[in-house]
Amino acid sequence: MDIQFILNELYEAGVLESHMQNLKPLTGGTSSEVVVVMDGTRPRYVIKQNDPVIVKAEAEFLLTYAQIEKLSRVIYVDSLHRYLVYAFKPGFTRQYSERNKGDLLLSLATEVIAHYKSLREERKYGYSDHPFVEWRDFLLHRTKESEKIIQDVLPSENHRFIHTLVAGSPQRNIKYLLHGDFGVHNFVFAEDDTLTGIIDPDPVVGEPLYDLIYAFCSSPDRLTIDTILPAVEKLSPEMTGEYELNREVLQGLYFRIATCIRHHPEDLDQYTEAWNYWLNRVRSKE
Repeated sequence: MDIQFILNELYEAGVLESHMQNLKPLTGGTSSEVVVVMDGTRPRYVIKQNDPVIVKAEAEFLLTYAQIEKLSRVIYVDSLHRYLVYAFKPGFTRQYSERNKGDLLLSLATEVIAHYKSLREERKYGYSDHPFVEWRDFLLHRTKESEKIIQDVLPSENHRFIHTLVAGSPQRNIKYLLHGDFGVHNFVFAEDDTLTGIIDPDPVVGEPLYDLIYAFCSSPDRLTIDTILPAVEKLSPEMTGEYELNREVLQGLYFRIATCIRHHPEDLDQYTEAWNYWLNRVRSKE
């Protein structure tokens, strides 16, 4: 969709002021077309185009959690869901410091995930364009897709083990609207490494632990129990139900190893070391 056409629509709707003519394209891992609308030299708004199903899901997430300060504030949603506009979040998306991971997870748990809302029973799990009846079916789908990428990076018995583990996951009937892409690549930091924003949701209906473990596994440092446990303990029993953290993290690490192979192969040694650490924890409990 032509960006000038979008700008004209936003001028007519009174969303943008006529002097806001300068645009700055954003690049990164997103599949969307994204531009920043400048107010003089100051970034003011973000216009994001994507498939209408994706735009609608992202808008639903951001509007549902409009009270969460660290999420982007929606300014306008196109009626046909061709694009949405939200306020620009100042800061740096590549400034994650390995020193603050435990504090980061605590902040995410208390300031974001704790405010997630449970959904009606009729909502399906997973992505809006690829729903599943049960949460473990979504996890099994992710497991199968990850195995195609991981292949012989892990021993074949490890693949069989994780499939059995995921297939045996309890159905807890915990159903929340999640960010879905809750990793350090989507976190905005101030110069002092303080978390100031979270961008680019890829919404998933599922269990809140999924987002916290996603964040934990999204960088290869400090992947130990003492880093994540304090944050998990901040979540309410309604959000976690009966869970076995070692198993939950091992699932998340499996998905992350696949992502690492595709996008960050330089981190693979650290992730395989973490995999063995958590695998041993799971097996020691059996």
